[in-house]
Amino acid sequence: MAQDNVDVIQGAWDAFAKGDYEAATNIVAPEGEVTAPSTLPWGGTFLGPEGFREFLRVLLTHFKDFKATPEKVLGADDDHVIVTAAVRARTKDGTPVENRSVWIYKLRGGQVVSAEAYADTAQMLKALDSTAAS
Repeated sequence: MAQDNVDVIQGAWDAFAKGDYEAATNIVAPEGEVTAPSTLPWGGTFLGPEGFREFLRVLLTHFKDFKATPEKVLGADDDHVIVTAAVRARTKDGTPVENRSVWIYKLRGGQVVSAEAYADTAQMLKALDSTAAS
């Protein structure tokens, strides 16, 4: 089961990298919750695939370039998958951002029932502040 879950999450990250946001977000169960740090402009808790699409839409509005590349996709147990990712982006004013994030996914029946993102929010907010100051 854990390997199948790893494949589900890897497939979603691959779809995101190709710009296929529909496939990237359809892995979330209708009742699934996706949570990002509330201190970020795109943070909060989002429900279902539609909520995950809204999260991505808001996230991407803050950048002219955004690339998140998984470094490791690990099956932690039968239900959980951990992803460590490198984020490279440019804010709207061109400020480069290099950050890392960790995602913890819980899956049931091949769908995400919860996902939590962790990142260096202070670094991200500093880069976004330079955009606001311009």
